[in-house]
Amino acid sequence: MIELTRKDFLKSVALGFIGASLPAVLWNKGWAEPGREDPRPRFFQDPQDYATLEAFVDRLIPPDTNPDGSPSPGARIAGVADYIDFLLGAFATESSFIFAGGPFSDRNPLNGEGLTDGMAHPLVLTDNQRLAWRIRILGTAKAANGESDEAKIDIIRANNKITGQGDASGDLPGFQQIYTSGIAVLRGVQFTGLSTAQQDAILNEKSMPAALATLLPLAYAHSVEGMYGNPEYGGNQPSDRTRRATGADANNRPIGWQNVNFEGDRQPRGYTTFDAAAGAYVEDPNHPVSTPNPNDPALSGAPGALSMDTHTALSIMARHLSRHF
Repeated sequence: MIELTRKDFLKSVALGFIGASLPAVLWNKGWAEPGREDPRPRFFQDPQDYATLEAFVDRLIPPDTNPDGSPSPGARIAGVADYIDFLLGAFATESSFIFAGGPFSDRNPLNGEGLTDGMAHPLVLTDNQRLAWRIRILGTAKAANGESDEAKIDIIRANNKITGQGDASGDLPGFQQIYTSGIAVLRGVQFTGLSTAQQDAILNEKSMPAALATLLPLAYAHSVEGMYGNPEYGGNQPSDRTRRATGADANNRPIGWQNVNFEGDRQPRGYTTFDAAAGAYVEDPNHPVSTPNPNDPALSGAPGALSMDTHTALSIMARHLSRHF
């Protein structure tokens, strides 16, 4: 969930498919926008910090226009800031939401399967998984949750010092510290009150403050995850957040998947049907989401060519993701 290059992301979607810190706190519903309330713990307790995060990620994956002239919403409307906020606050309670469960969601039920959303319930982490994610999010100095953790972190600190990483003690900052320091820089220049051109100029500045330079690649990776990942993680929300996210055959699909023309997860067979005559599973012609087979003229006028849906999806992704970096 943390490092995803643009190349890897484009490949995965094309095939149909991640200062001092503020304390993590529960979502303050007093300043939540309608439809955005969620019981999971969040990190940013100051509304201005959260607003700055929203404006920031909306320049990393900005709004655009589709080839047909329709709007293509950016990260703000898709709820990417929520995804990041939930991730940073994951360990405010014992039931941390790191990996969504399953095996099915209820977005595209098929033959009586996938009628409930198992992905809404997180998997229970092993001790090592929990420590690894506490180190990522909280940093080595704050990650330990018992003596056994301290012993493991001491080994990590020793390795860090050998490789020249971290401070004099071998401690490395976590996501919380990196976001806190970077957002403080953006608040200092009143980022939310600037024009989009001025915001872009700040984010493309070659000699930007170190705290912002450290945050930028991390936030970009997280923004891609939040924009195109499963909506159970908090991002990639539908336009109408008062209703559940739907799939291919309904009208409230997650925004990120709409933008790239991906119909969403459908289990257990995906977008395939069983061809009794051929004795094999073949792509569902009503939901083409992959490159047609060279010998399948029913799905493509030119053998081996990309379907229009996939071509359009890749074009939109490239436009969104090439704005920065």
